[in-house]
Amino acid sequence: MFKTPQFWHRDSLMSRFLKPLSWIYCLLASWKESHRKPHRVSVPVICVGNLVMGGAGKTPTVIAIVKILKEMGHQPHILSRGYGGYFRDVARVDVSKHSYLQVGDEPLLLSAHAPTWTGVSRVAAAQAAIAAGATILVMDDGLQSSRLMKDYSLVVIDCIQGLGNNLVFPAGPLREPLQKGLKRAQAVLFVGDKENFSKPKGLSTFSHQYTARLAAISSLKPQPVVAFAGIGYPEKFRYTLEEQGFLVKDFVDFADHHPYTITDMQKLERLAQMHNAPLITTEKDYFRIPAFYKNAILTLPVVLQFDQDVSFQKALGDIFILPS
Repeated sequence: MFKTPQFWHRDSLMSRFLKPLSWIYCLLASWKESHRKPHRVSVPVICVGNLVMGGAGKTPTVIAIVKILKEMGHQPHILSRGYGGYFRDVARVDVSKHSYLQVGDEPLLLSAHAPTWTGVSRVAAAQAAIAAGATILVMDDGLQSSRLMKDYSLVVIDCIQGLGNNLVFPAGPLREPLQKGLKRAQAVLFVGDKENFSKPKGLSTFSHQYTARLAAISSLKPQPVVAFAGIGYPEKFRYTLEEQGFLVKDFVDFADHHPYTITDMQKLERLAQMHNAPLITTEKDYFRIPAFYKNAILTLPVVLQFDQDVSFQKALGDIFILPS
């Protein structure tokens, strides 16, 4: 599992030292892409991707888009790589049968909103979804994957996380050079306070831009809490809690997709007892907590709300006309 290095957020000696490796990484990615022929399937494909290594807010964006597509009359199915799970063959995710160890945490969360498919082969997963009745497919991640041809790609950028030092992995958090990533996309979605995000050259002039915010949908009353998260950008969860009025007495961050152990939970419980406050985490993290401890853990469900929901829905409607 991967934890974001601090030097990714600024220009540093370490990032400069790693720049040659970034060039090699880009060359290998370009060579790999040039030797793959994208496969087109019989229904439209929407890709929700990002430019950085995790933490942009793709999952709530996928859920929001699925809701819009259902309102349009479509039967959307979700494709997920199933990161963190060991299943390699195509599988339709069933929360009553599968664990995060098998299919990953994100697919378990997504499966509550639409039929969700995992598998190493995105093409095989897409074909299985179509055979099961999908009229449109929504890819959770995959902007940089060239195996499946997309009809519409939306780049998600979190305004808190930003793009770091604007360098490519491993010197920075970018998966590929900014301009190359933007050429793949039809639109960009900024999640959070756009005014506090300093856009690099090229992004500010991108033609189709939308904004959105994460809103809590929990009945929990704001209270003192001890929070923890193992997501792409854990600090975003802390910020969300504080924005909702919670007093975060302590915060523990783990690597993205971290599988919580009994030792982890015992340490967190001691921390909660010390502060006399309950433990709280994200919905995704909850799937990775040992069953014995789940009843004592609070979660803060969030939903993504488009600021331009009508215009975004119209944009999708103009592209993806419901088949007669």
